[in-house]
Amino acid sequence: MLASTIGAKETKGLNLTLISENKSIQAGQPFTIGLHIQHHKGYHTYWQNPGVVGVPTNLSWTLPDGFTASAIRWPYPEQSVMADYPCHGYERDVTLLVTITPPKTFTKKQFTLTAKVSWMCCAMNCQLGFKTLAITLPVGAKSEVNSIYQLKFSKARKELPRSSAGIKCKLLSSAQQDVINLSFTLPVQQKPIYLFSSDGQLSSDQKQTFKLQQDGSYLLSIKRSNSPLKGTTSLPGVLKTNLGCVLVEPKYK
Repeated sequence: MLASTIGAKETKGLNLTLISENKSIQAGQPFTIGLHIQHHKGYHTYWQNPGVVGVPTNLSWTLPDGFTASAIRWPYPEQSVMADYPCHGYERDVTLLVTITPPKTFTKKQFTLTAKVSWMCCAMNCQLGFKTLAITLPVGAKSEVNSIYQLKFSKARKELPRSSAGIKCKLLSSAQQDVINLSFTLPVQQKPIYLFSSDGQLSSDQKQTFKLQQDGSYLLSIKRSNSPLKGTTSLPGVLKTNLGCVLVEPKYK
């Protein structure tokens, strides 16, 4: 595998690397590319919804004809702080996953995938950064995992929020109400800790208190930060529990 970085330079607060899970490309076979973010001590970057401060990491792709890239698959976020403002992001090292799908036929022997990366990295102050990264992969007869990065991709997949099987999340409010009331029913021994709002309907600077109800469910009442976008019918997010993070998307009444 050939890998190269365009415009590489020392980046304050983090190191960025574009990595491929596979050693080569096969026609019509999707494969995974990762943006590995290694944070310097004391720095953090931001999740898809950073909260009241911050800018999410973004990838803008330039791909060969016929290739497509999925949206970023985000690892579960962490609660962080920037200048006393609560936010959603990553202090740990993470790999953002993207699925690349090649066309069903091609004639070239290798292809270069290029991503313009933008991010904000913060500690006591913030650094807004931009860099172009590229990776060149040969065409191969069969798929073969790149053992150099196998652990990074395995860790990244384990950090993707799981489906919420066994958890019932219900919206008790309409999309027009200023206060959002949510009911959570979880398996025994599992407790809710924090709800990360994927689209910003809940603000990162609002305290969240899950109140245990007589029926064993938990009630979260919180002031809405933003009105739902036109046509929004749900409140998507990642629920942090004592047993891990799960995806939830309750529907409005």
